[in-house]
Amino acid sequence: MIKIINMIKKDIRLYFNSPVSLVFFIVLPILFTVILSVATGGFEDTTVVLNYINQADSPLANSLLEILNEDDAIELKEIDLENARERYESGDLAVYMVIPADFNSDSLLKGALTVQLYQQPNRIVSQTIYQVLRLSLSKLTSAEAKLESVMRVYQRLHPEVDKAALDDLSQQLRSQIQLEIAQAPSRLVQSDSQTDDEIVYDAATSSSAGQLITWVFIPLVGLAGGMAYDRQLGTLKRLLATPTSRLTYFSATMLGNVLIALVQMSLLMIFGALVLKAPWLERPLPTFLLLFTFSLASAGLGAFLGSLVKTEGQASSLSTIIGMTFALLSGAWFPIELFPDVMQQTAKIFPTYWGMRGLKDILISNKPLEQILPTMGILLGFAALFLALGLIFFKTE
Repeated sequence: MIKIINMIKKDIRLYFNSPVSLVFFIVLPILFTVILSVATGGFEDTTVVLNYINQADSPLANSLLEILNEDDAIELKEIDLENARERYESGDLAVYMVIPADFNSDSLLKGALTVQLYQQPNRIVSQTIYQVLRLSLSKLTSAEAKLESVMRVYQRLHPEVDKAALDDLSQQLRSQIQLEIAQAPSRLVQSDSQTDDEIVYDAATSSSAGQLITWVFIPLVGLAGGMAYDRQLGTLKRLLATPTSRLTYFSATMLGNVLIALVQMSLLMIFGALVLKAPWLERPLPTFLLLFTFSLASAGLGAFLGSLVKTEGQASSLSTIIGMTFALLSGAWFPIELFPDVMQQTAKIFPTYWGMRGLKDILISNKPLEQILPTMGILLGFAALFLALGLIFFKTE
């Protein structure tokens, strides 16, 4: 353990020995985060218009519209169905919503509550509406379920109350209950769309997450340069001549760089939270676990690369090329859903894809921890695979 700690201290000292490393550590990540966020509209007014047709005109439908209207990202605008269809078919209308005639309490009790959301394929702006609608429906159905439970109890305690009085009480309680409902996972959502692909995108948050993935991944893969440098100087051969195993050397090298990466990620997360208003600090546990497993996978790839390259120059060039390529193809710069399907499937072989997917699940989709654990497991699988390959192909000279 003492050897591992000493080797970690050595790697940290060498990493910050050059001013150039500070550029990759914090300056470039922040610069590119701001540039990409501005280019994709992260600092603009993100309010979008939701055109809707209310065919139900029921208390439940009106409650849904009230919840939607509370969200600052949405501006509701009622529209004629025929007009909506014409504009949608011409491509002028990105998205519109139809609340069908059977959107009422009876459908809710039967588990058949639906909303028709029509979205043009690959329109980023429509995804804001999709996400807000999911959350609003979740709040509505949670509120209605709670209201139904309360009313059943009230009826049992007061069987003499007539239906008119019950309806009046229900209306009074509905608004109060809706205020008490916290954000919950989406349920009972059905969307009609021209595309099966869900583009989960928020300009500022996605830019912050994507650049964090990119600029943390490159230095972690670049740890191969340190391994090549030790090999060139002969210090690696001398080190392994002592009672130090290859696994100890790999573990210390990876952990030292992972610790550096965690500090870098913390700084970038604080910047993203304060400047871009990204929700980095809202769910610290899943965020930390995801980024830690991503760092291990990235460092594992760096260790594997360090077993193959012969010189520090080769490692530096390859780490930059690999880092930029993997990040770009994994959706770290632009939504991966905008890429051809074959590229989307190919990207799944990159650890950057799973890192970016996990961050989107946490920061944008707000998925529970149990739904993100499989992504973390895949990243740990990458780490184990790369470490094993590194040990197999490792050379001291």
